[in-house]
Amino acid sequence: MDLASLAETLGLDEIEEDATDLDLEEKELESIPEGLGALKQVEELFLDGNSLTSLPEDLCEMAALREFNARKNQLTKLPDALGSLENLEGLFITENCLTGLPESIGGCSKLQGINASQNKITSFPDSLCGCADMEGIYADNNALETLPDDFGKMTKLEEVSLNVNQLNLLPPSIGELTELRMLRLAHNRIAMLPASIGGLKKLKGLFLDFNRLSRLPEEIGGLVTLEDFNLEDNSLVKLPKSLCNGKLVNLKGLYLQNNKLAALGFKPKTLPALRKMSIAGNQFSKAAKEEAAADLKEANIIEAPANAASSS
Repeated sequence: MDLASLAETLGLDEIEEDATDLDLEEKELESIPEGLGALKQVEELFLDGNSLTSLPEDLCEMAALREFNARKNQLTKLPDALGSLENLEGLFITENCLTGLPESIGGCSKLQGINASQNKITSFPDSLCGCADMEGIYADNNALETLPDDFGKMTKLEEVSLNVNQLNLLPPSIGELTELRMLRLAHNRIAMLPASIGGLKKLKGLFLDFNRLSRLPEEIGGLVTLEDFNLEDNSLVKLPKSLCNGKLVNLKGLYLQNNKLAALGFKPKTLPALRKMSIAGNQFSKAAKEEAAADLKEANIIEAPANAASSS
């Protein structure tokens, strides 16, 4: 299909041969014809807000493509040959009906970010872990049950957001993500954390609210840069000694509401940066509750309301 025919089919006035972006947002498209592969110069492709259920395989011949946007469609799968897009840096596919990513995605050697939130993804392919330049993965509101064993090989990751999934465990390799700043795992089914979690030496935010944790590993004390730690709505019966002994020296917010703690178990003033806490909804005795309130007051710590720390 020549460019004139392709433009007419797509409802465009024309497609310039040297165009570096192609905007097909909100064109009421139900399908994309073969022929996009001829657009070797296009670096940015926008397909957002259509009614697409599939994409042509020859899209993967757009050799210069750096950014691929297909938000708010009805895609059930991506092209099998997606990994042929060696220059792809950003993949934005939120609000579709995807159940997975193609195994070939490991071939996208320059991929830096994926936003696949609000789909039906149950797992990531192992090949994803070969995307060594990856800096951000966002897959909130999916159906993820596990993460690949080699997830930690993406050592440039700075932010991972997997809220509202069905994760039970984290792979031990997650401790290898030494550049990670933000880890959002709220509203999952996580019952325990691997000891390797203590290896996240640059982590600033850890959001584990609404999970099934009954305890934390002592290695949590290794998170020396952690500033916000949300543990609300779990089943914690006690806190690790490494937290109680004040090793989290940069911690500003600690959220413990709705657990099974019988007492706080430590003096908040031992955490020098701490400014906000939530402790309501535990199993404190009257005396333990009064002691905790006095300790918070002494340390000038605000007892924060429910869900004061956002995991979004």
